[in-house]
Amino acid sequence: MAASLLLQGPVADAQQQAAPAAGQFEAARLVWTTLIAVEQANRTGNYSVLRDLGSPSFRDANDAARLAGIFAGIREQNLGLDRTVLLTPVYDEPPAIQENGMFRVRGSFATRPVGIAFDMLFEPLDGEWRLFGVGITPRPMPVPLPTPRPANRG
Repeated sequence: MAASLLLQGPVADAQQQAAPAAGQFEAARLVWTTLIAVEQANRTGNYSVLRDLGSPSFRDANDAARLAGIFAGIREQNLGLDRTVLLTPVYDEPPAIQENGMFRVRGSFATRPVGIAFDMLFEPLDGEWRLFGVGITPRPMPVPLPTPRPANRG
């Protein structure tokens, strides 16, 4: 089951603000901190901090109870989102600022036994990126084939 929250709200303010730095390192930091915030909210049942870390549009669209409902499936699967900080994200496409001024980051982590895919949008606010929308999905990982052993000649 996936948790997805990609908002389709007004973005006029995002277009008018100077965009903060954007690149793969900033994208990785934003992905890791967002996944940690979701993991901590799932563990504690307190989604108010996750909500408060978001952009005004994110906060307006979500109260803590709504976020708890959205992430219920991820919470029940206990994916261990915190393990992602040990890995480098693999991007489906290079992180980029969209025409509407949002910073979009899509990719995955090859965690085991289940991978974690993400799709995130960040809105510029006061010189930093703030969460605007997030999608988190378990991704089946291929099972490695056993390595054949050479014949033992004894």
